Amino acid sequence: MAEVSEKTLPSGYNYEWTGTAYQEVAASGQTGAILGLAVLFAFLFLVGLYESWMIPVPVLLSVPVGVLGAFVGILLWGLSLDLYAQIGLVVLIAMAAKNGILIVEFAKGQRERGKDIREAAVLGAQMRFRAVMMTSFAFILGVYPLVVAQGGRRDQPARRR
Repeated sequence: MAEVSEKTLPSGYNYEWTGTAYQEVAASGQTGAILGLAVLFAFLFLVGLYESWMIPVPVLLSVPVGVLGAFVGILLWGLSLDLYAQIGLVVLIAMAAKNGILIVEFAKGQRERGKDIREAAVLGAQMRFRAVMMTSFAFILGVYPLVVAQGGRRDQPARRR
């Protein structure tokens, strides 16, 4: 809109954003801060859950991989990092942390039973694989309608009852 208005509006005329378009313009450029805060709060909640500063670290190691995959997907499909994508990234961080919690919680129990760290981690990943996949596919299928949504048709008038 800025480019078109510069080319077409006579001098002395201007444009202004309103409503949700104004909110999007005002909120643009804050994705990094929002994602950083999401990871920070996820870490702090996990510290409270595990009552340890070190156990949440392996839980959150999956988060950067998931976010990187999301950005690669956005670039490959030529999508924009709009408000829906930003909300999706925050939810993705929560999903990656939840999947990490499933694995770490089981591995922690195996570690307490006397297994070494590597064996406990492998057992945790093997035993919780099904739960992680079910959670992930439920999330993917739940948001799929939002991904393919086209919005309402504007070329047809609204029906009156």
